[in-house]
Amino acid sequence: MKRDPKNKNKSQSKAALATQQLLNIKQFVPLRISDDGSCAIEGDDGQLYVYLLLRPDNISVLGRTEILAKIRNLQVVLENVPELQFLCISSTQSYENNKRYYRALAEKAQNPIIARLCVQEIEYLDEINIRMNTSREFIILLTYPVSHLEDAQHSIAQTMQLIREQRFHVRIADKEALKRLFAVYYVGDIYSEIIPNWDGLQYLEEGQNVPIEK
Repeated sequence: MKRDPKNKNKSQSKAALATQQLLNIKQFVPLRISDDGSCAIEGDDGQLYVYLLLRPDNISVLGRTEILAKIRNLQVVLENVPELQFLCISSTQSYENNKRYYRALAEKAQNPIIARLCVQEIEYLDEINIRMNTSREFIILLTYPVSHLEDAQHSIAQTMQLIREQRFHVRIADKEALKRLFAVYYVGDIYSEIIPNWDGLQYLEEGQNVPIEK
């Protein structure tokens, strides 16, 4: 039975549309708040998405009083900007599968030396995870109607000032930071320092011209 090529094209169009809807990125919108290239994302849903990057503090070196002060400062931010959303991504490698493998190997090992080496390897992986805890990134997400860009920029500036007054380090994500966040979230890419605008563009030779569909 032959398939209708029109149906095939419709299926491909639906798949492409589904991917576009998943990313919900129509275009990057520059924000005239600072000179560091900060921008927002205009979604296909008519919303403007602004990502504020928080630099986490190492609470393991803070005293109880300082930690409680951090909590109270965060409460102030939440009370004054109740519509914000918090996101957390981990830009470090997970070793859980490796640890499960070594645990199973240690249980089956008949040689006690091999079992002991497996336990030491698990402890070493735990130490790596502890050292990489600072690789967690915290993001505040703000959303506004695209049609109210001027009002949105004023609100973003006020929110940034409020967060800094509560002694948090924050900045608005630029285009490169947004691409890196999506690379970590969607494909787990924690190694690439530069994310190309088009997949595979980094493998082209200098001066090589390739037609790109926009």
